[in-house]
Amino acid sequence: MSIQLRIGPDAISSYKRLAYTPWHAIAEFVDNSTQSSFDHEAELKASYTKKTDCLEVSIVYDRNTGKLRIADNAMGMSRSELEHAFHVANPPANTSGRCKYGMGLKTAACWIGNKWTVRTKKLGETVEHQVTVNVDQIAAGSTDLGYKAYNRPPDLHYTIIEIDEPNRMFRGRTLGKIKRFLRSMYREDFRNGRLSLKWDDEVLTWQDDPNRFLLSVDGKPHRRDFSFDVDGRSVTGWVGILAKGSRDEAGFSIIHCGRVVKGWPDSWRPETLYGQLQGTNDLVNQRLVGEIHLDVFEVSHTKDDILWLGDQEDKVQDALREHCGDYRDLAQLYRKRTDDSRGPSQIEVDTAIDEFKRELNSPEMVDLIQIEPVPPQEVVEESVHNVTKSVEEAHDETHRVKVGDLTVRLFVVHDMSTNDYYVTVDARKPDEVIVVINQAHPHWGQIKGSEGVLNYLRHCAYDGIAEWQARFKAARLDPDTIKVLKDRLLRLPFEMEKHENTNGSNVSPPSA
Repeated sequence: MSIQLRIGPDAISSYKRLAYTPWHAIAEFVDNSTQSSFDHEAELKASYTKKTDCLEVSIVYDRNTGKLRIADNAMGMSRSELEHAFHVANPPANTSGRCKYGMGLKTAACWIGNKWTVRTKKLGETVEHQVTVNVDQIAAGSTDLGYKAYNRPPDLHYTIIEIDEPNRMFRGRTLGKIKRFLRSMYREDFRNGRLSLKWDDEVLTWQDDPNRFLLSVDGKPHRRDFSFDVDGRSVTGWVGILAKGSRDEAGFSIIHCGRVVKGWPDSWRPETLYGQLQGTNDLVNQRLVGEIHLDVFEVSHTKDDILWLGDQEDKVQDALREHCGDYRDLAQLYRKRTDDSRGPSQIEVDTAIDEFKRELNSPEMVDLIQIEPVPPQEVVEESVHNVTKSVEEAHDETHRVKVGDLTVRLFVVHDMSTNDYYVTVDARKPDEVIVVINQAHPHWGQIKGSEGVLNYLRHCAYDGIAEWQARFKAARLDPDTIKVLKDRLLRLPFEMEKHENTNGSNVSPPSA
């Protein structure tokens, strides 16, 4: 006796736990609208010219209730087509477009809310069909949908989806990200004039800046098309080099059937071009940009990435390196300091200077300079010795490294006194320097983010190493000598990057 696989109606309640993002869930409805328009382009053309230029999709979101409404003027559905759409995992007749698995409408709607209604009217027919889905009732076993029919004029054509009883609310930055991603996703439709997409009263558009590319010596932009095959599957696209470095703008956008499945502001960074997973923050990751069309590859269920099979991804990445590697090398070598996105913006600099002016002009600063006594050298040395001794006895090293003949011992300590120095350096031994960083110091609370911590560690550690160099490598120990030695150390990250970028690379700039 055989055992059969059975899927109960309560499976629908699990759709709310799918790995959607809000923008990819909403894109499922726009995909349905655009594919309906593409499939019936000839029939809709006359209707559009009478009322509008192209397909229109309007999305309205009520921030107070979480109700979402998506309306289009695509072909609409007949009753049989609507019944087909509510057959879970029943693929559409055309699986070569944006609708592939027969799941998107159901999974996305259930992910967003527990109750949703579809109203649709097909061009040329006289009936509007309406069904309502109550996820909780269906999960409990009641699979009949509340169907209603209304008479409508034959020239009307639309589908309207309204989703209520939300599983999640979209607020603040999420709403901004939804609009940003939708602009990026449907850039091809915007470029071709095939779609007008509105969010509330805002028309979403995509603008390609023709001046964003680095120019070659002959004044032509560094941008070119590429094409190749992987296992008989065609791959096309373009690659370019940004004139102004920006990690947010760089990376490849993956386009599948005319719709971006992965792209700005979360672009794909193949390791053969960008280095480690999702890249680093070097010049390549700020400047190399492109689009790649992978129409004949499988797409993930949530349509947020390519579903790579076997070694397809490796082969595509290798081919990209072959066709775009010279652009990668040029991006590595080109540096324009004012465009390097890793440095602070002028606004950030001005803000910091204003705040620093306030500190310098404060009465507290006058007290520190004029009133606070400077402790004698022997008192300072005794204090340094006491701190380093107590830290060595009570804590393990955060990091130890041997640089030539010098051993650097770094301690980052959280349970020191707020009255202890922000950094304690013991550089009295000819082969060792101890650097103790006090996390309890009030200044530690002013540090923001990993970049702030990194730069703080650099300054503290390099103070210690520069003092050691001044003691044992220079003729005298004074502040100017220490500053000169520390200046060299602060240039280390750039020197490392420069050597990494030019290692084994001896190429001429590619032509545009």
